[in-house]
Amino acid sequence: MIDMVGIGPFVVMPIVVSYFHNGLFLWAWIFGSFTAFVDAMIWSELGAAYPLAGGSYNFLRIGYGKRWGGLMSFLFVWQTCIQAPLVVASGAIGFAQYLSYIIDMNWLQQKLISGGVVIIVFILLYRKIETIGKISVALWIVVILTVVWIIISGFSHAQHSIRLAPIGEESFFKYAFWAAIGHGSVKTVYSYLGYYNVCHLGG
Repeated sequence: MIDMVGIGPFVVMPIVVSYFHNGLFLWAWIFGSFTAFVDAMIWSELGAAYPLAGGSYNFLRIGYGKRWGGLMSFLFVWQTCIQAPLVVASGAIGFAQYLSYIIDMNWLQQKLISGGVVIIVFILLYRKIETIGKISVALWIVVILTVVWIIISGFSHAQHSIRLAPIGEESFFKYAFWAAIGHGSVKTVYSYLGYYNVCHLGG
Protein backbone atom coordinates (compact mmCIF):
# COMPACT_ATOMS: atom_id res chain seq x y z
CA MET A 1 0.00 0.00 0.00
CA ILE A 2 2.71 2.48 0.98
CA ASP A 3 4.50 1.59 -2.26
CA MET A 4 1.53 2.72 -4.32
CA VAL A 5 0.65 5.93 -2.47
CA GLY A 6 3.78 7.40 -0.95
CA ILE A 7 5.77 10.63 -1.15
CA GLY A 8 5.34 10.87 -4.94
CA PRO A 9 2.28 13.16 -5.12
CA PHE A 10 3.76 15.57 -2.59
CA VAL A 11 7.06 15.85 -4.46
CA VAL A 12 5.65 16.30 -7.97
CA MET A 13 2.44 18.27 -7.29
CA PRO A 14 4.04 21.74 -7.36
CA ILE A 15 6.13 20.82 -10.41
CA VAL A 16 3.13 19.60 -12.40
CA VAL A 17 1.01 22.63 -11.51
CA SER A 18 3.85 24.95 -12.62
CA TYR A 19 3.74 23.49 -16.15
CA PHE A 20 0.20 24.75 -16.66
CA HIS A 21 -0.76 28.41 -16.68
CA ASN A 22 -4.45 27.81 -17.33
CA GLY A 23 -5.60 25.57 -14.46
CA LEU A 24 -5.82 22.42 -16.61
CA PHE A 25 -3.11 20.55 -14.71
CA LEU A 26 -5.53 17.77 -13.67
CA TRP A 27 -5.19 16.40 -17.22
CA ALA A 28 -1.56 15.48 -16.48
CA TRP A 29 -2.80 13.35 -13.57
CA ILE A 30 -5.50 11.79 -15.77
CA PHE A 31 -3.04 10.90 -18.54
CA GLY A 32 -0.54 9.64 -15.98
CA SER A 33 -3.16 7.42 -14.34
CA PHE A 34 -4.19 6.00 -17.71
CA THR A 35 -0.57 5.17 -18.55
CA ALA A 36 -0.06 3.60 -15.13
CA PHE A 37 -3.28 1.58 -15.50
CA VAL A 38 -2.20 0.14 -18.88
CA ASP A 39 1.21 -0.70 -17.43
CA ALA A 40 -0.40 -2.29 -14.36
CA MET A 41 -2.48 -4.60 -16.58
CA ILE A 42 0.71 -5.78 -18.29
CA TRP A 43 2.34 -6.43 -14.93
CA SER A 44 -0.70 -8.33 -13.69
CA GLU A 45 -0.55 -10.60 -16.75
CA LEU A 46 3.17 -11.21 -16.25
CA GLY A 47 2.70 -11.86 -12.53
CA ALA A 48 -0.10 -14.34 -13.19
CA ALA A 49 1.82 -16.14 -15.95
CA TYR A 50 5.11 -16.33 -14.01
CA PRO A 51 4.42 -16.25 -10.25
CA LEU A 52 8.11 -16.33 -9.31
CA ALA A 53 9.98 -14.44 -6.60
CA GLY A 54 12.01 -11.69 -8.26
CA GLY A 55 9.41 -10.29 -10.63
CA SER A 56 11.18 -8.28 -13.32
CA TYR A 57 14.35 -10.33 -12.98
CA ASN A 58 12.47 -13.47 -14.03
CA PHE A 59 10.29 -11.75 -16.63
CA LEU A 60 13.38 -10.50 -18.44
CA ARG A 61 15.21 -13.83 -18.09
CA ILE A 62 12.27 -15.76 -19.53
CA GLY A 63 11.29 -13.15 -22.12
CA TYR A 64 14.76 -12.81 -23.67
CA GLY A 65 15.53 -16.53 -23.53
CA LYS A 66 18.81 -18.31 -22.93
CA ARG A 67 20.91 -16.08 -25.15
CA TRP A 68 20.09 -12.62 -23.75
CA GLY A 69 18.01 -13.40 -20.66
CA GLY A 70 20.94 -13.55 -18.25
CA LEU A 71 22.34 -10.24 -19.47
CA MET A 72 18.98 -8.45 -19.28
CA SER A 73 18.33 -9.80 -15.77
CA PHE A 74 21.78 -8.66 -14.69
CA LEU A 75 21.21 -5.17 -16.14
CA PHE A 76 17.87 -4.96 -14.31
CA VAL A 77 19.50 -5.77 -10.96
CA TRP A 78 22.35 -3.34 -11.74
CA GLN A 79 20.01 -0.43 -12.54
CA THR A 80 17.88 -1.26 -9.47
CA CYS A 81 20.97 -0.89 -7.28
CA ILE A 82 21.23 2.68 -8.59
CA GLN A 83 17.53 3.55 -8.97
CA ALA A 84 16.22 2.25 -5.63
CA PRO A 85 18.44 4.49 -3.45
CA LEU A 86 17.47 7.45 -5.65
CA VAL A 87 13.78 6.78 -4.96
CA VAL A 88 14.47 6.74 -1.22
CA ALA A 89 16.53 9.92 -1.57
CA SER A 90 13.76 11.71 -3.49
CA GLY A 91 11.31 10.87 -0.71
CA ALA A 92 13.70 12.15 1.95
CA ILE A 93 14.33 15.36 0.01
CA GLY A 94 10.59 15.86 -0.42
CA PHE A 95 10.09 15.41 3.32
CA ALA A 96 12.74 18.03 4.10
CA GLN A 97 11.29 20.48 1.58
CA TYR A 98 7.82 20.23 3.12
CA LEU A 99 9.24 20.47 6.63
CA SER A 100 10.93 23.73 5.61
CA TYR A 101 7.44 25.29 5.27
CA ILE A 102 6.87 24.60 8.97
CA ILE A 103 10.41 25.10 10.33
CA ASP A 104 12.76 27.70 8.84
CA MET A 105 15.83 25.79 7.63
CA ASN A 106 18.85 26.63 5.52
CA TRP A 107 20.26 24.44 2.73
CA LEU A 108 22.59 22.47 5.01
CA GLN A 109 19.86 21.78 7.57
CA GLN A 110 17.58 20.46 4.83
CA LYS A 111 20.31 18.08 3.70
CA LEU A 112 20.91 16.90 7.26
CA ILE A 113 17.17 16.28 7.71
CA SER A 114 17.06 14.35 4.41
CA GLY A 115 20.01 12.19 5.47
CA GLY A 116 18.43 11.63 8.88
CA VAL A 117 15.19 10.45 7.28
CA VAL A 118 17.12 7.89 5.21
CA ILE A 119 18.85 6.59 8.35
CA ILE A 120 15.52 6.36 10.22
CA VAL A 121 13.96 4.44 7.30
CA PHE A 122 16.91 2.04 7.33
CA ILE A 123 16.50 1.46 11.08
CA LEU A 124 12.74 0.91 10.70
CA LEU A 125 13.28 -1.63 7.92
CA TYR A 126 15.80 -3.66 9.95
CA ARG A 127 13.02 -5.75 11.50
CA LYS A 128 10.92 -8.83 10.91
CA ILE A 129 8.69 -8.64 7.84
CA GLU A 130 5.54 -8.84 10.00
CA THR A 131 6.62 -5.72 11.91
CA ILE A 132 7.45 -3.94 8.66
CA GLY A 133 3.94 -4.79 7.43
CA LYS A 134 2.40 -3.09 10.48
CA ILE A 135 4.66 -0.04 10.03
CA SER A 136 3.65 0.14 6.34
CA VAL A 137 -0.06 0.12 7.22
CA ALA A 138 0.46 2.89 9.79
CA LEU A 139 2.44 5.00 7.31
CA TRP A 140 -0.15 4.36 4.60
CA ILE A 141 -2.92 5.66 6.88
CA VAL A 142 -0.86 8.80 7.59
CA VAL A 143 -0.27 9.32 3.85
CA ILE A 144 -3.96 8.88 2.95
CA LEU A 145 -5.05 11.30 5.70
CA THR A 146 -2.47 13.80 4.45
CA VAL A 147 -3.69 13.47 0.85
CA VAL A 148 -7.30 14.02 2.00
CA TRP A 149 -6.18 17.05 4.02
CA ILE A 150 -4.38 18.52 0.98
CA ILE A 151 -7.42 17.95 -1.26
CA ILE A 152 -9.77 19.65 1.20
CA SER A 153 -7.29 22.51 1.74
CA GLY A 154 -6.89 22.88 -2.02
CA PHE A 155 -10.62 23.29 -2.57
CA SER A 156 -11.15 25.56 0.43
CA HIS A 157 -8.08 27.80 -0.13
CA ALA A 158 -7.75 27.65 -3.91
CA GLN A 159 -5.54 30.39 -5.35
CA HIS A 160 -5.63 28.99 -8.90
CA SER A 161 -8.59 27.85 -10.95
CA ILE A 162 -8.96 24.07 -11.27
CA ARG A 163 -10.72 23.18 -14.48
CA LEU A 164 -11.13 20.27 -16.86
CA ALA A 165 -12.28 22.31 -19.86
CA PRO A 166 -10.57 25.24 -21.60
CA ILE A 167 -12.24 28.66 -21.69
CA GLY A 168 -11.93 31.65 -24.00
CA GLU A 169 -9.06 31.33 -26.48
CA GLU A 170 -7.63 28.27 -24.71
CA SER A 171 -7.82 24.98 -26.54
CA PHE A 172 -6.94 21.32 -26.15
CA PHE A 173 -5.42 21.54 -29.63
CA LYS A 174 -2.50 23.82 -28.87
CA TYR A 175 1.14 22.79 -28.67
CA ALA A 176 1.61 24.41 -25.25
CA PHE A 177 -1.14 22.28 -23.72
CA TRP A 178 0.28 19.01 -25.06
CA ALA A 179 3.84 19.98 -24.15
CA ALA A 180 2.64 20.60 -20.58
CA ILE A 181 0.74 17.28 -20.64
CA GLY A 182 3.87 15.46 -21.80
CA HIS A 183 6.13 16.98 -19.15
CA GLY A 184 3.50 16.72 -16.43
CA SER A 185 2.48 13.14 -17.18
CA VAL A 186 6.08 11.95 -16.85
CA LYS A 187 6.06 13.38 -13.32
CA THR A 188 2.62 12.05 -12.39
CA VAL A 189 3.49 8.50 -13.47
CA TYR A 190 6.23 8.66 -10.80
CA SER A 191 3.44 9.18 -8.25
CA TYR A 192 1.56 6.08 -9.41
CA LEU A 193 4.51 3.68 -9.52
CA GLY A 194 4.83 0.87 -7.01
CA TYR A 195 2.05 -1.49 -8.09
CA TYR A 196 4.53 -3.82 -9.83
CA ASN A 197 6.47 -4.52 -6.64
CA VAL A 198 3.93 -7.18 -5.69
CA CYS A 199 5.38 -9.24 -8.56
CA HIS A 200 8.67 -9.44 -6.66
CA LEU A 201 6.87 -11.51 -4.03
CA GLY A 202 5.11 -13.76 -6.54
CA GLY A 203 6.86 -16.92 -5.34
